[in-house]
Amino acid sequence: ITLTVHRPTEESPPDNDILKREIDKALGIDLRLVTTGGTEYETQLSASLAAGDPPDLFSISRPMLRKLASQGLLLDLTEYMDNELTTYTQFVSPETRTRGKIDGRDYALASKSGYFYPAYWIRKDWLDNLGLEVPRTVDELFEVARAFTKDDPDGNGKNDTYGLTGDRGFSAFMPLWGAFGSGGPGNFYLKDGEIVNGYVDPATKDALAFIQKLNKQGVVDPDWVTNEFMTAHERAWQGRAGILYFSWSEMTKPEFVDQYKKANPEAEWIQMAPPSGPAGEGALPRDRGAVTLWAIPRALEKDEAKLQKVFDLINFVSSQEGNRLVMYGLEGRHYTLDGQRVVPTDKLAEEGNYFWLYQLTGRDDEDYLATKFAAQQEYIDFANNQPFIEIYNSLVTPPEDYNAGDASRFIEEQFARFVSGARPLSEYDEFLDTLLNKFGYADYIESAKEQIRAAGIQQ
Repeated sequence: ITLTVHRPTEESPPDNDILKREIDKALGIDLRLVTTGGTEYETQLSASLAAGDPPDLFSISRPMLRKLASQGLLLDLTEYMDNELTTYTQFVSPETRTRGKIDGRDYALASKSGYFYPAYWIRKDWLDNLGLEVPRTVDELFEVARAFTKDDPDGNGKNDTYGLTGDRGFSAFMPLWGAFGSGGPGNFYLKDGEIVNGYVDPATKDALAFIQKLNKQGVVDPDWVTNEFMTAHERAWQGRAGILYFSWSEMTKPEFVDQYKKANPEAEWIQMAPPSGPAGEGALPRDRGAVTLWAIPRALEKDEAKLQKVFDLINFVSSQEGNRLVMYGLEGRHYTLDGQRVVPTDKLAEEGNYFWLYQLTGRDDEDYLATKFAAQQEYIDFANNQPFIEIYNSLVTPPEDYNAGDASRFIEEQFARFVSGARPLSEYDEFLDTLLNKFGYADYIESAKEQIRAAGIQQ
């Protein structure tokens, strides 16, 4: 029996796919994992569903989950959970399982949520060159960013550096919102016992004023508005900026260290906690419910043999044997066992970079990261132990008549204007009024609050 699994990513399994061979052998299937990058994924998925030729298991966003469930295109898994899928239900927490529910019914299988990866990173060698300390407050951050821009931190005699860099996704400013008491633009979070949206929270405007100050003083890479994600980080690695917001994995894995050391042999990047500010201790927005969702087409219920194989696959990667396989590969080749402790071999680092593609229901990040990335443990712990503001975006699906694309374009354009100073913050309330009424964001907020309450988040 051939099983086709689709997931959205640029990465693909290698031709010599060790995990596929082992899974096929264990389950008696021919597993075909198809990966599609960028925005093409949902387009292709919609086309295959419309044509009556859907994959047997596919990753799905929550808005699309609600849409397809309402159209009757997805298999309702509720009755299968306590029988055919018991290994899966024992593997994930009851809270995780709720992420795949629509109106109380299980229409998707949610993966385990993992550790938090990103943090601010700063050039320690630049700080040392200028006799500065790691900034702890937003005011100190401003002074360091100014010095990185104006005081020739790399000592090359040229005016060619900036304090911060980032991308159009506002990554340069992500750790700053919490210092002013905001959970971040557009995020949903609890504040004073109430469910709040970040655009409506007055603290967001306060944070914008500080971010606007950074930009007006010229201490932020001016191309952040047009930078793509990787462009921003390439600029930092090339020595153009001294602070960026990035994952520990892309900053500490040997292949990435080699990249930035090749461009800047003296570069020493260290993590930095989100700075404190007028609202007190800094904090980063984190959504614990940001999990991968997997759906099965309703049409598959007519093929009981194939459907059972899909259940077998889900259960296998959720079992001790199968989960260990998709985390660590083959015993004797990629790892050895010391009692129950996994001891990686050099082959795991050499051949295991794609194994995550098969971790369909997730993994225990505490054990996995400590085992596979022992050399990076301090960076992993730093990122995951930062102060956080819990956000609940993953529980929210916009109303069907809400045009998320138009609203997002309006928001991105206007926020870029606010940050650059092209639009004064005195017009923020006018922006908010347009967003809430012309773009239907007020209805979206009310719908979101109902969904968050329905998920058990009390206000």
